[in-house]
Amino acid sequence: MPPREGMSSSRACPVCGDVRRQPTGLDPRSPYLRGRQYHVVRCARCGLLLTDPWPTAELLRQVYDSGDYYSTVEASTTDSSNRPLIERARGIIRSLVVRHHFALGGAGYRGRLASFVARRRFGWGPPGMSPGRLLDVGCGDGAFLLDARHAGWDVVGIETSRIAVENAARIGLQVDSGSLEDHPFGPAEFDVVRLWSVLEHVPDVGLALHEITKLLRPGGWVILQVPNADGFTARMTGSRWPGWDVPAHLVHFTRKTFERAVRTAGMLPMEIHSCSVGTMAGLHPLLKSTPGRAAVFLMDQVFDLLGAGDTLMMFARKPLDAGLSGKS
Repeated sequence: MPPREGMSSSRACPVCGDVRRQPTGLDPRSPYLRGRQYHVVRCARCGLLLTDPWPTAELLRQVYDSGDYYSTVEASTTDSSNRPLIERARGIIRSLVVRHHFALGGAGYRGRLASFVARRRFGWGPPGMSPGRLLDVGCGDGAFLLDARHAGWDVVGIETSRIAVENAARIGLQVDSGSLEDHPFGPAEFDVVRLWSVLEHVPDVGLALHEITKLLRPGGWVILQVPNADGFTARMTGSRWPGWDVPAHLVHFTRKTFERAVRTAGMLPMEIHSCSVGTMAGLHPLLKSTPGRAAVFLMDQVFDLLGAGDTLMMFARKPLDAGLSGKS
């Protein structure tokens, strides 16, 4: 049977290259494209979960350019009536936490608390990491870059949205329009590369991670966050889990496949944990009430401790003995 319009036939696994697939019984519907149904299949060799059928580049452009994508992502985790206030408060807290994280270096009670929150919630690496050159891939309008610059980092971003690039330029940030596939940077140029809720959108995950390895200096860090396809909410809701987000999300990670993909690219996972982002609160009206949100918050903390939260965060490092352009 030929693929439907906007879909391509199955392709090789982007991590291991295998073409064999196993069904999972998961058939999520797209929150865009009039609810078109997709399947989640498993690579028979490495276990990576993949969206099937694989969307064409043209279909993905339609999704991202329609305006529905960004509004759907925001609505999945945040009450729209309170979003401006919540975002302002989050920005203030993020800035304070990041600055204390670097200023105190994890020392003392305040330093340890700031470093814990900075790692778990805002994607900063271990305390004691000296400011250097940082690349944020998929940086949006540059909020993270702005905090990093205030903390002493030399920052640059990559972003596909031209509107976001223009907004970043207005606050004096260098953000290049494009993707990781056509970046202008040289080998071993960065101390830190960050991809926050980006990797699941990348068609060739293996190639992207190898490219990141090349961009990092020996001993450099990569900071990654992806949805956790093996988390409690994903298991409980099955095909209805918002984290599938097909066809925008092309690949779906468990802790095991996340670590394998990073190791295959020549980097060493140093710290990995899960972090909930309130996905459960959007699943039922009762959970949006104040008591419901309090219950969700407490449950999320338990899930995070068990590694079953909504997302997976990883800090991985390029080996010190690796060559400047890649693996040793």
